[in-house]
Amino acid sequence: MGRSMERTVKLFLSKFHTTPNSLRQSPAIDKPTEKLPVNLTDLYFHYYRDMHGRSPPNPDPSLFEHLQYLTPTREFRLLRDGFGVSTSSRRILSTEMGCAFCRCFLHDHLNILYFAHIDRVLDRAMKAGFGDMFIMQTQAGDLPDYFCAEAVNKVYLAEAKGRHSAISFTNKEFQSWRNQFDRLEVQRPKGVPLSVKGYIVATRFATESKPYTESAVYVEDPRTPGEGLLSEEQGVPLGSAVLALHYADMAHKLNQPVLAEALDIGFTLPDEIIVPTVVWELRAGPLAGKRFVGGYYPSSEGGPSQLRIQDGSIVRVEHDPFRLDIRHATFIGLEERIFSEVVEFARGIRTAGEISRLDGIQFFYSAISILRDGSVIGPLDFFSPVANRNF
Repeated sequence: MGRSMERTVKLFLSKFHTTPNSLRQSPAIDKPTEKLPVNLTDLYFHYYRDMHGRSPPNPDPSLFEHLQYLTPTREFRLLRDGFGVSTSSRRILSTEMGCAFCRCFLHDHLNILYFAHIDRVLDRAMKAGFGDMFIMQTQAGDLPDYFCAEAVNKVYLAEAKGRHSAISFTNKEFQSWRNQFDRLEVQRPKGVPLSVKGYIVATRFATESKPYTESAVYVEDPRTPGEGLLSEEQGVPLGSAVLALHYADMAHKLNQPVLAEALDIGFTLPDEIIVPTVVWELRAGPLAGKRFVGGYYPSSEGGPSQLRIQDGSIVRVEHDPFRLDIRHATFIGLEERIFSEVVEFARGIRTAGEISRLDGIQFFYSAISILRDGSVIGPLDFFSPVANRNF
């Protein structure tokens, strides 16, 4: 399959001690590439994971709702004046897409797989805490968008920006984004502040009306104030909460409200509460045979159900072959082993650090996105239900 769902943006890095390998012009040379490829299906999945609840606005990832604004070019460029039809709509949509670009960049190039909105982390800090660690806002004003994690013991902050106007590492606005990190303090006992590494990922969206500009991503890695860097050991309680909140969002999307609440609030899921699921198998591609817990959303046109129970077995029902106006349903799921480990984590019989990740993912179809946290979205045609399983 071709990569028709791919665009390019320019890349600018600031204050990186070394350039990540995936961003280098050559593996042996510590110099960043000038053009960064962006897979639109993966971008959609990050957008959906971040912005929507149980059901996406248009569940077919090949119909990513923002595609209507893109020119049919190799570069990432927006039609006419950009997102939306008014200044306010452009501001909102640019912010949403800035968050998607941030998550996608950190996932693909800095190995950061787990994301939790900072207000939910602060809310959890007030309710349950993080061992002997305290997290607080020390000044009025905006804070970074996320606590995120590479692993349970590697926790970071991230600020996402998206806009149509120019971005520069030297302008006042970029400095104001750096200042957001100064308003947050992570403390250990006796009030000693710890410095937390973070990233600013700011995306400028080029438009048809300004043909001499190019879409670009600007990335910098500031830190919060502190007397010493948050160590891997000290970060484990906070990292565990980030993973719990990350998978709580996924559990909500999989219609598992009790599991989601246990992960969200931090209470132990009792053994007597069963988590019933349907397990599906991926039918094609390099990961054929891989099993996922999940389900599907019907097409946006409201077509007929594509599955039914017959003689105790699940049977696929093909839609009317004469109708060309009904799009296929979309599957969303979480890899079976990882789902099992998340449930065991919620039950208190496994730590967050023992949750696996999905490696060795290879591109094989433009409408399927599989992320390394185990989550997947794609056309239902590629998945078949194989078993009911209680966890």
